[in-house]
Amino acid sequence: MTVTTAPAPVPRAAVLATLDAVRRRESHGRVVGIRASRGLDDTTPMSDAHHEPITVRWCPSVLSLWDALTGWDEQGWLVLLTDRTEEEIGSGLLARMVQQRLHRPDAWDSVKQRFRATSLERALLDDARPHGAAIPEALLRLEPVTDPAGGWPAARSGVLSRDLVYGAVARQLLGLTIDPLDGPGLLEAGLDRELPTALADLRHRGGDPLADAANTWLAGLLGPAAPIARHALNAGDPARLLPLGIALAHITRAAGDQRHEASLAGARLEARLPDALRGASLPGATGPAADQLQAFNGTAEATVRSMLSRAGARDSARQVLRLAESILRDAQAPSLIAASTLLPGGLLARQRALAGSLGARADEVESLWSQILDHPLAALHDERGSLHHTLRAAVRLDRWLASQPLLERSDGVGRIERAIGAARGHVLDGAWAESALGDLLHGADDPEIAAGLRGLAAAVLERRRALDRAFARDLAPLAQGETLPGDRVRYLEDVLPAIGLPLARTSHAAQDSRRGGLLVLLLDGMSAAAAADLVTSIVGASDAWREILPHGQRRRSAALALLPSLTAHSRTSFFAGRPLTGGQAQEHDGLDALAREAGLVGAELFHKDDLSSSEAGSALTPKVVGAIEDVQNRPVVAAVLNTIDDALDKADPGGTRWTTSDIRFLRALLEQAHRAGRTVLLTADHGHVVERDGQLLRAQEATSARWRPATDAPGEGEVLVEGRRVLDGPAILAVDEDLRYTARRAGYHGGASLPEVAVPVIVLRPRPDEETEEAWTRELPDGWDFAADQRPLWWQARPAETRPQEPTPPTSVPELTLDIPIDPPAPVSAPEPDAAGLGSAIVESPRFADQVKHHRRRPDDATIADLVDQLVAAPGTRLPLGQVSQILGTSLARTGRSLQVIAQALNVEGFEVLRLENETVILQADLARTQFEVS
Repeated sequence: MTVTTAPAPVPRAAVLATLDAVRRRESHGRVVGIRASRGLDDTTPMSDAHHEPITVRWCPSVLSLWDALTGWDEQGWLVLLTDRTEEEIGSGLLARMVQQRLHRPDAWDSVKQRFRATSLERALLDDARPHGAAIPEALLRLEPVTDPAGGWPAARSGVLSRDLVYGAVARQLLGLTIDPLDGPGLLEAGLDRELPTALADLRHRGGDPLADAANTWLAGLLGPAAPIARHALNAGDPARLLPLGIALAHITRAAGDQRHEASLAGARLEARLPDALRGASLPGATGPAADQLQAFNGTAEATVRSMLSRAGARDSARQVLRLAESILRDAQAPSLIAASTLLPGGLLARQRALAGSLGARADEVESLWSQILDHPLAALHDERGSLHHTLRAAVRLDRWLASQPLLERSDGVGRIERAIGAARGHVLDGAWAESALGDLLHGADDPEIAAGLRGLAAAVLERRRALDRAFARDLAPLAQGETLPGDRVRYLEDVLPAIGLPLARTSHAAQDSRRGGLLVLLLDGMSAAAAADLVTSIVGASDAWREILPHGQRRRSAALALLPSLTAHSRTSFFAGRPLTGGQAQEHDGLDALAREAGLVGAELFHKDDLSSSEAGSALTPKVVGAIEDVQNRPVVAAVLNTIDDALDKADPGGTRWTTSDIRFLRALLEQAHRAGRTVLLTADHGHVVERDGQLLRAQEATSARWRPATDAPGEGEVLVEGRRVLDGPAILAVDEDLRYTARRAGYHGGASLPEVAVPVIVLRPRPDEETEEAWTRELPDGWDFAADQRPLWWQARPAETRPQEPTPPTSVPELTLDIPIDPPAPVSAPEPDAAGLGSAIVESPRFADQVKHHRRRPDDATIADLVDQLVAAPGTRLPLGQVSQILGTSLARTGRSLQVIAQALNVEGFEVLRLENETVILQADLARTQFEVS
């Protein structure tokens, strides 16, 4: 008896596979018969790999077979699909067909053809065996038609493997295009909102066998965690994997007093896990199921951390963490959220704790800030005005309060010494605190954090008030114009004769007559705080400019404005070189006279109206550009920029971090000075104070916001001044920054506070044409050196030795003054190390001599030894990059390169004795002793 096998449906992929097989056998016929139960569902025109057309006809009878043959145009291929047997068809028709028979495509053979494979992996057959031909037929049926030859990728090794087949299903049918497609990639791809629909569509169109096999393969990418992933994939809910893994990681790792809460939370979450993992979610659980769960949790956490490091995936990662936190909150595990080093709630808990510790517990502040910095969410929003930025300012101000103790007035120090010490202390230190205060006052939306910030702000403002009042009490000698000791603080009218004009004579560029001269930039109303931000934007953005200082001086100089601190007095006096009230005409005449007295051929001064160009595309007028370029005939060029002073009317000077982009004309002037090789002297005529809900003191005679005629005695927060540097006769000046005499504005000047009177004197050199360190040094003005980082130590780290802080601001202001020497040394965070320390032992060792014999361009041995000893003495053998800049005596821009050279000398055989990490220099002291064989 003959057994006839029922025909099966033939997908278009099987047709293409059959034609490929026929072509490989070098058959010459073009008519192919295939036994099938029905015609093709897809009637899209077909062509083979050689772009030959394929005509497919469904022929349910012998007559229809003859009709198809006779009606064919003999172009390309004719494929006859029929449910008739060969006996029914007869030899006449079969003789017209390739190989004189009906082809019966084997599903796996057809699949191999479509993947261009020559053999099958046994594991793939094992997957399919329980389901007959369901899996290969589904693969043929679902092949994506992305090109004429079909969409499955070629098996390059010739073997059709599980990884190739199910990877193709994942990428081309489920849309998992992430690369690499591994466990973390699957978890991340599972967040795609389209994936559940794609999984359901695969199950509907491809059937359960293929869907289950593909899900099993995908889950296997997670290794031991495969059961959890398969459970979610089969449920069509892959998006729950990552947040669930993060939540379970917090539960299973709970320790100490959190274990009870974690156990209850784990029990509540068991319903979300496969039955085989019940009990594995409890803290401390062991066994294979617990191992699977811990592996899954670890992969989930690593995946989220990786996503947070990539800008394009951060929003998705934050959403995962919010969902994980929601899962824990629903599971009643608030302490796990608060203790988390990954969840937003853990970051918020630390931010609240930090705010509560400000001003009282220094060690706790630093510990909490370190934890916040380690939290991966902390720095994702570090723009100005963000909570993270505000809290950084709070930590800095907390350090400032601790590192600037107020000392009682000493009879051993004169009033003028105290006054100039306070002025220089403000320029070098207090200005940075003022900058941080502007960031602090952005506040926070969270009530707990806001309360802590308010308390700190009150303490800072109270300290500021005390400093200003102490300065004002010693202001009389400065008002009289008494001779100032030293050269670190000068009267503003002495800055050009003493600093600026000598620079115009000595500024040269390798004897290049086309480069040199001086550009004076006077920024009207620029406070020392504004200058700190501005110079950072100039020298920090690139190495186009470097700050320089007189030889032997480690910090920038300060100048004292005329009194009252008004433009008409101070700006005119600056350009005239003597106390003088006037306007632009007097300023022009004064600068020209000063230059000629100094033996210079000419000087030119430009004010706001002189700078603006009416020519489209030009930032400066041709006259200004020509003057700056003419270094021979105009060795001194000066410009007055009014942007900051103009902002005192209606803008937000306290909330602005001034950069070159904010000051009109500044960037263009610097670019022209750079081309001409001019040294730049940057200073101000006076500073300003910011309106912060101050009080109005009505005085009939007052015409200015911060001073009034001396018609009566000064009141609280005021000071009486008189002398040759008080240009409106005896005057009463406001000292407290919140005191004013006229209508409210955004900011004021004219008073006697440190931010109004003490202004910085900054000197900058442009990058030479030959961009080498030798060229930089060669073009330095005579008697000048490059400046180290000017930021105070507390800006980057807490000084080790500070006085205890008072948790609440004082209720009264005693007669105190700031203890800052006239020329303070560079700050250090630890006591000076012994002279014969580790550094000296290293540089005297034979190994060091061998290391440096080929390094000629490096800091000298004494400097390297000092750096090593300072690092050994520092907490954790770590120092901020800014402090290392001061130790090495290099600009911040050069410090990184200098450290690379020192590291080459210290890092023996590739072992990192010295490294730079996140603007922190780290020394492995024990490794250094071992490598250099010293004790």
